[in-house]
Amino acid sequence: MYDAYTPKDVAGSLPVEVTCLAFQESNQTVLAGGRAGHLYAYSVSSNRRGGFELSKFCKSFHKKAVQELKVCEREDLLLCVSDGQLMAHRLSDQDFKVETLIHKVKPVQTFARFSPKTSGDLYVIVASRKKLFLFKWGEKDGHKDFIEVALDYNPVFTDTPSSIKCVGEMVFFSVRNEYFSMTMQKDKTARTSSSDDVAPEAWNGFVTRLLNFNCQPGIVPMIDKRRVAFVRSETVQMTDIWGNRPADGLKDVLTFTEVPMQIVYDSPYLVGMLSNGRVEVLSLFSDVPVQTMKLPKSMRLCNGAKGQIFVASLSDIWLMDTATNLRKNVYHLIQERQFEMAIQLADNSNLIPDDQKIEIKKKAALNLFNQKKFDESFALFGEIKTEVVQILRMFPELLPDGFQKPPGGVTDMPANDRMRALLALGNYLSEVRTEHAKHIELYNRLRSSGQAKKADTEEMNTLLLTLRVVDTTLLKCYIKTKPALVDSLIRLQSNACTFEDAKKILESEGRLRSLFVLYETRKKHEMALDLLIDQSSRENADPFFDDAIQQIVEYLQSLGNNSLPLILKYAKWVLDKNLEAGVQIFTSDETEMARNLNRKAVVEFMKSECPEAMIPYLEHVIFKWEEPASYFHETLLEYYVAKVNSLFKDYVHAFPDDENITRAGDEDGELGIFRKRLLRFLEISHSYSPQTVLLQLAPHAFFEERALILGRLKQHDQALALYVNTLKNVPAAEEYCKLYYNPADDTNSQVYLLLFRALVHPNQHHHHSIPFNADSTPFGSFRDDVSETSTVVNSTSSYQPDVNTAIKILAKYADKIDTIGALNMLPAKTPLRVVFSAINAVIQTTGRQASTRKMEKSVSECAMTKKLERKNRAQSTKIVVTFSSECVVCDKKIAVSAFVRYPDGRLAHLYCHNDVKI
Repeated sequence: MYDAYTPKDVAGSLPVEVTCLAFQESNQTVLAGGRAGHLYAYSVSSNRRGGFELSKFCKSFHKKAVQELKVCEREDLLLCVSDGQLMAHRLSDQDFKVETLIHKVKPVQTFARFSPKTSGDLYVIVASRKKLFLFKWGEKDGHKDFIEVALDYNPVFTDTPSSIKCVGEMVFFSVRNEYFSMTMQKDKTARTSSSDDVAPEAWNGFVTRLLNFNCQPGIVPMIDKRRVAFVRSETVQMTDIWGNRPADGLKDVLTFTEVPMQIVYDSPYLVGMLSNGRVEVLSLFSDVPVQTMKLPKSMRLCNGAKGQIFVASLSDIWLMDTATNLRKNVYHLIQERQFEMAIQLADNSNLIPDDQKIEIKKKAALNLFNQKKFDESFALFGEIKTEVVQILRMFPELLPDGFQKPPGGVTDMPANDRMRALLALGNYLSEVRTEHAKHIELYNRLRSSGQAKKADTEEMNTLLLTLRVVDTTLLKCYIKTKPALVDSLIRLQSNACTFEDAKKILESEGRLRSLFVLYETRKKHEMALDLLIDQSSRENADPFFDDAIQQIVEYLQSLGNNSLPLILKYAKWVLDKNLEAGVQIFTSDETEMARNLNRKAVVEFMKSECPEAMIPYLEHVIFKWEEPASYFHETLLEYYVAKVNSLFKDYVHAFPDDENITRAGDEDGELGIFRKRLLRFLEISHSYSPQTVLLQLAPHAFFEERALILGRLKQHDQALALYVNTLKNVPAAEEYCKLYYNPADDTNSQVYLLLFRALVHPNQHHHHSIPFNADSTPFGSFRDDVSETSTVVNSTSSYQPDVNTAIKILAKYADKIDTIGALNMLPAKTPLRVVFSAINAVIQTTGRQASTRKMEKSVSECAMTKKLERKNRAQSTKIVVTFSSECVVCDKKIAVSAFVRYPDGRLAHLYCHNDVKI
């Protein structure tokens, strides 16, 4: 025990009985109400001796005993209950003039001030006749008054509430032998009342039973602790403001030596008034009473300033003050290792310097650490901004290299406690790094805007050094306690752990996966890729490296042109292992990196290192990315031709001797696939040199390809001769005509006529279409043993005309063929019945075209007539603009300004019309 409070006289031998006390903090005045209705005001004396002196005395305060007083300083009100009525007096008035009183409620049992956080308005809750009433201090008829507010709650009380206290929107009260809480909630659906005496708002109260008791009720709000204390005989039961058991670690039950008549809270003490004038002081941190003193016939308590309590008997008033013995008590508590109490007392007083308060908290934090309350310890260290290195001295194995490692710390603790300590340290360091990173980011923004000062730079250097220590330690801590967070810490952009330190730590712990993340984050690309390659060949490697090839592909895809040599270096390894995966390095659509690589450099690389990858890469570049450069088109075509030439050489040796021509794409295996791709390319690409490709193709093979190339050269007669005479494939010839037909082009508009001629006169242009070399076969030099007669008809062969097919072509495409020219090509002996179907189709097509042109002409003439009529009507309208003509938009004169006339005759300035559409 120690003397927490020292009693001092305030007033003695008053001529009246003191019935209640109140304290006005702004002028350090204690107000005492008497049984005779008097009011005394004692303020701190201005002389050197200090103490209190009578500053005001109001003999006519009330006619009857003052039962209850409450000070409302912001509103300059003193609320008082006397003779069963609640009245408001003006605090600043020398005679405490009555401002107003509540007429509607009488007798008033008790009341409490209710101030919602949302508005801060003054409300009072009044208990009378088994009910609770709510009044608001507001404007009424030009002056301030209490206005009744609708209050709806359940249940109906069996008696009048006898004690009321409010904490925010929570109201606590007692009814007979039960304590209740009521959650106040504003009714947003309330309508304006028709009565002038009722405020246009309403509140709902949700009542909950809390505790039973069998003594004089006592409710004590403990605002700073977010608690409420309830008297239950000798014990005081504490709950949080919601009526639940508190979870802050403090004791929730305190016990007095007997039933208190009244208690007040003065952090960190609960002070109770016992019988026979005894005052007992309890600590929130201990069951043992701190102090017991006897003040003769004392009966009432009242809170004063922080660390002060006023005590009154019938005729005397005392002040119980903690300041007198504060220093001595704080150091006594430190010696007794009651650090929480010492901190509370020190924080509540200005008598102890800030550096001493910090030292007390540092000792308290160390004490908590030794008690294995690690979270509380680090929270206190964080509160006083303790240097991280000082804290790390308790963890010698985590200290960075170069720091002296003291003995002891967690190394002497059991493994379980050491793990708990490391977990708490990790949480603390995480908060510290977040705070430091925010300061550094702010500094970087200031520096970029040119607003950083020299002092800021010095502070940032210190912060960066601290953050480096924090991140290095946090990395070691996470490896031991939260391995899943290691990679996240390394990936942080603000991570200040040096590369060498992090690499050394991860390698020593065998954290290869995290080591890869470190390499990747710090842009050590070669180290990251070498690690992937090395681990891909190990049987016992981490499962993370199971798909190392795909990881290397994705890694290289994330690099750009600046790292192109590196990409090509490691792409070679991937291409050797997996061709498809290697091509993906250069063709990924996931990011723009691959799309923006130097494509010419990639092509040159593939030419020398992996020609097999050239075709899939160039196909992606041309077909997916729509690369227009002829270099890539011609390169792809070169590789296509080389591929099909190579495959055709093997394929032709597998031919039966009686088989000489297979339609392109119908071949088995890769040859058919690549010939289809080659044909597709020749159809859609316009960025290659046809003459060059003709030279590359084998002279007596690849007729479909040759025909398409001839089409690019507009040598349609030769191309169609290939389709009709060599390939015997008229449908393919029709598709060719559809591909190249263009009525606006003089040459391409004749393709159908050329097809007609190729059918009617097959030998006329044959000598232009297939160059003949007596020493070669239709398949070039690939098959020297194939006889000339078994493979192709040479240039002296004669092809038979196919007039019937020609007539069908004429009938089918009559609108695309020069009919007269086609008919003139027919042999003179052609029967008329054969030509009839074609002539009939030509006549019908000509008729349809004539009808269409006639209809188009009629529609055009009709539209022109309507336009001319509208023009004539507009030109015939007379517009008169005089000096009095006004704009309908701005009401100003039109004068000589450009104007607009609306259909109803109104006029407006052109600029007004553009601004405001009417």
